[in-house]
Amino acid sequence: MRKSLTLSWRFLTSKLHQPLPLNRRESQQLLARLHDSFNRNLDRQYPQNLGHSEHSPDHHINSLLKSPLFGDQQPQYLSSSTRGTGTTQIAPLVRDLMFAVEQPVEYLKQQVAAGKASIGTAKLALDNQMKKILASPSLDPKESMKISEIGSLVVNWLWSSGQYERMEFIKDRTFTARLMPFLVSEGQYKPVWEWLQRSCTSLCQPPTWEARLSFHKDIGAMLKALLQSEVTYGQGLESAIQMFMTSYKSMTLSSHTSIVIAQKIHASAGAYLTWEFASHGASANLGDHAIKDLERSVDHWASSQMIAPYQALIDLSHPRAPNASRALKWISMIEASDGQLAKGNRQSNVRIGLKTVEFLLTQGSTKEAARVMKVLQAMFASEVGSDRELPDSHESEEESTLRSLNMLLAT
Repeated sequence: MRKSLTLSWRFLTSKLHQPLPLNRRESQQLLARLHDSFNRNLDRQYPQNLGHSEHSPDHHINSLLKSPLFGDQQPQYLSSSTRGTGTTQIAPLVRDLMFAVEQPVEYLKQQVAAGKASIGTAKLALDNQMKKILASPSLDPKESMKISEIGSLVVNWLWSSGQYERMEFIKDRTFTARLMPFLVSEGQYKPVWEWLQRSCTSLCQPPTWEARLSFHKDIGAMLKALLQSEVTYGQGLESAIQMFMTSYKSMTLSSHTSIVIAQKIHASAGAYLTWEFASHGASANLGDHAIKDLERSVDHWASSQMIAPYQALIDLSHPRAPNASRALKWISMIEASDGQLAKGNRQSNVRIGLKTVEFLLTQGSTKEAARVMKVLQAMFASEVGSDRELPDSHESEEESTLRSLNMLLAT
């Protein structure tokens, strides 16, 4: 009985898994039949008159070939005569893509060693490494970034390729934003400080005014990315404020940088730190000296119309001695100007106004909170959305305003 079952099983498996050809001639015949079948199905699915439209298979193949993974080589469209070998040509590219995703550091090392590295491949490797780290909840992101040393790898490649000196890469904000977290985690601050200092010298300045303005914004974006990384992966908000002050003082003391340029470079980073302080100042446990530095810095980077509201925001957010007097004064000034003072930056003013209302409610000043909310509804109706719900006919004006306020804060 056992022998009969064994023979039956062997017969069944032989039908499911036919034995491979035993000689070279049979193998070639099988491969030829597979190619013919592939081409027939390909022609049936994608007729030849599609050319290189977005629905043709060649379009999908070339979208892979145009990937930054493969450097600056121009992809060649596959002709109908080479369709049969398309799978053979694509297979190495797919393997490279999988390797880049699964082992981004090793992939970048190979690209550098082969002389094929570019800003595109570096961006891809940095992004894949970050995704790989964040996808593993068991790993500490900061420690994992430090161990990977991909930030140092990128800096060394920039140096060896001559891009460190030319600094063209600063214009690619995605690249600098992806690089900063790794450099901060590895404690590699020196290259960034060198780039910030050298970016303001005449050797690195673009020739036209428009290009210089754009370049200064690129430098500001890199500085902001550095500070964001310091808050998240470095020593925290207080350290980021100290770095910000050091950068500003260094630029203004430099003979190559005017105060106007320093203001433009630091404006975005200064606004980020102020809002970060407003959101997390209490939990960050900042010292009074750092808070004072942040408050004084507003005079140097904020526009003239935003100095008062940003300073009011810092007062409101003080972890030990919050104060709404500046904020209330600013709200009154906006009301007196019929909203003209807030015309340049409506969203920031609305956020500061809502922060004021929130603070007043926590202090039990409901009448004052209702008054401020009424001003916001009048001056910023489209942003605050005072018409979200019609008031009850029996409600007082103050009750209606407070109900709108509670609805807004709940969203």
